[in-house]
Amino acid sequence: MTSAAPPSPPSLVEDALRRILAEGILLTEDVLGFMEATFGDASPDALQAQLNDESDAERDALLDLIFFPDHALQMAIEPILENHIMTEANVALLARRCKAKPIATRLCFPGLEDAIQTHLSASGVDAFLNRLHLPWQPVPALDTALDRLDTRPLSPRGDLCEGRHLLRIWLRDAALRQTPVQVRFLSDFFDALPLDGEAFVDQLHFSLVFLKEHEDAENLYEALMARKRFIFRHLLKARRSEEMVAHSNMETLMMTGVRSPYFDVAQGQKTLAMIDTIALAVYGRTEMMEEALRDEDLGDRAETLDPGELIRRLS
Repeated sequence: MTSAAPPSPPSLVEDALRRILAEGILLTEDVLGFMEATFGDASPDALQAQLNDESDAERDALLDLIFFPDHALQMAIEPILENHIMTEANVALLARRCKAKPIATRLCFPGLEDAIQTHLSASGVDAFLNRLHLPWQPVPALDTALDRLDTRPLSPRGDLCEGRHLLRIWLRDAALRQTPVQVRFLSDFFDALPLDGEAFVDQLHFSLVFLKEHEDAENLYEALMARKRFIFRHLLKARRSEEMVAHSNMETLMMTGVRSPYFDVAQGQKTLAMIDTIALAVYGRTEMMEEALRDEDLGDRAETLDPGELIRRLS
């Protein structure tokens, strides 16, 4: 007597999706805020009315927000994706199954026991699955780099597997093409920066967004330094604007053509620090801004200050 064949990857993922969504979706502040801003009401009755009104142009946007994959769902399927390859053909098969037999769920409001029974509509299946990046897998070189890591610091419970799955989810969400330049950057990044560092997660998220924005870059160090110069330049402008406002009336300045630029100085300083940390860890060097900006026109009418003094004020 032959044993039954093991479940296929699409079946494993489908079972996990149906199980997790059957437990219900807790509506987030983003969903409730969208309902309030769009429909003027964020109550269960209002949500039920919108779900029933297929003619409402905002219904699809609302459903996109509701069925955006959350952390619990991603953590439930990542162990499957770690051990089973989901090809594009597998995803297409999974989509057909989810459309033929809609996935049931409950929409739960914070603090309320009652829930709205609904399902993932056929029209929303493709977008939902696309956001999960199911076919993505780390290439062998990156997989080797990940295997070397002690991922316990990434887990709230100090669990090795949970930390590894979290890291894989962050990489999966980025869905990088994994060019040789990107893989080399990430391998050096993981080797050099401790996972238990206070800023590690922020540094990783910044790096993943940066890599996604520069997928065709051959020299990521130069691209990092260009970003650093851009941020530094705006920090200088913001500080000069603050000095001008402190010594003049803003209305008078505006009449003379001066505009106060909006720039998040605190976030800019944080990003500069991250860039320096990452550049030093991955490349062993970074660029000093004093020489880079000495002859640049910052585009305002403030008094000319020595770059060294500006750098001191920004520190």
